[in-house]
Amino acid sequence: MKRESEMNVEELKDKIKPDIASIFGGSMADLILNKAKMKVAADATAADEASKCKLFVQCLRTDDKLIGMWGDLEITERANKWITYVG
Repeated sequence: MKRESEMNVEELKDKIKPDIASIFGGSMADLILNKAKMKVAADATAADEASKCKLFVQCLRTDDKLIGMWGDLEITERANKWITYVG
């Protein structure tokens, strides 16, 4: 049974999207988020949902578009906030 505090990648994506969409708009936010989601899907090492969510945030943390817009410090701060959603 799924615990209340567990979040899957799709739920995390939906929670993070407003942060990214506020800067890039909805379509570009979807592109960035889906790119990170595909990287998670292709990674065989992330077995449980928490690991997949952490990998998803790490993919966003290293995204060139996000780093270019927010800079390294800001994206690190946002990634640290996003990872708290995982529980």
